Amino acid sequence: MQDVIKTKERIISIINEKGPSFPVQIARAINVSPLFTSVFLSELHEDNKLKTTNMKIGSSSLYFLQGQEQMLENFIEHLNQREKEAFYLIKKSQVLEDEKQSPIIRVALREIKDFAHPFKIKTAESEKIFWKYHLLPDSDFDKKVQKILNPLVEIEEAKKETIPQEAQAKPKAKKQELSDFAEKVKDYLLSKEMEVISTILEKKKEFVAKIRADILFGKQEFYLIAKEKKKINETDLALALQKAQSEKMPALIISPGEIDKKALPYLKEWRNLIKFEKLNI
Repeated sequence: MQDVIKTKERIISIINEKGPSFPVQIARAINVSPLFTSVFLSELHEDNKLKTTNMKIGSSSLYFLQGQEQMLENFIEHLNQREKEAFYLIKKSQVLEDEKQSPIIRVALREIKDFAHPFKIKTAESEKIFWKYHLLPDSDFDKKVQKILNPLVEIEEAKKETIPQEAQAKPKAKKQELSDFAEKVKDYLLSKEMEVISTILEKKKEFVAKIRADILFGKQEFYLIAKEKKKINETDLALALQKAQSEKMPALIISPGEIDKKALPYLKEWRNLIKFEKLNI
């Protein structure tokens, strides 16, 4: 037991001296097999004594200590080109309003979670997502967002919700975790350059919205229903068609599941009014 404690202390000492490190580098430094080193690192991470990056280089994340966040920027050369563009943009601007960015940058910001932290800001008129540069103090972030929103709303009067990240919001702010499924659907829409016009419903396994997409003959609006289900049945299709027609729009169904065989004839019959897209997650 004493050997395990000493090994963990040595790992922390090495990272404290050298900065963010890969498991293989740490294993070499402590002269322990990579397998056992990974176990020690996982335990230290679970005990909140070490942090790990979302960024992976090859198949490995970096391990680092609280206070070494700035040193992570030494590894940005491992980001792809669009991610580097997003990094330099957020570093320069400090705060970015999500809907004002191009689809490519919006997708890239969601990939560089170590450097860009998303915050969901609710105002009386709307709901917006803002991105904060990872080294920007929360108080400065609040001031910058207030400046962007002012005079429409004062940040102190807004309900501010954070998307779970290392960054912390004001203590008095209301926090709410966004649906992971809904976020994946939004990322998919961004990758296809589809615009969310308005969100109707956002639940753990369902996302409903009105969206706009570019097609051959111009822009087309769809009534989107995204469901996290293994099978989309005929009832799902019928309800989607009914809701879409009430809005005088065609329906778009997105799901990681498949269309049930019994529902295929229905989809074929109404193919001009119902479209199905498979979501790979």
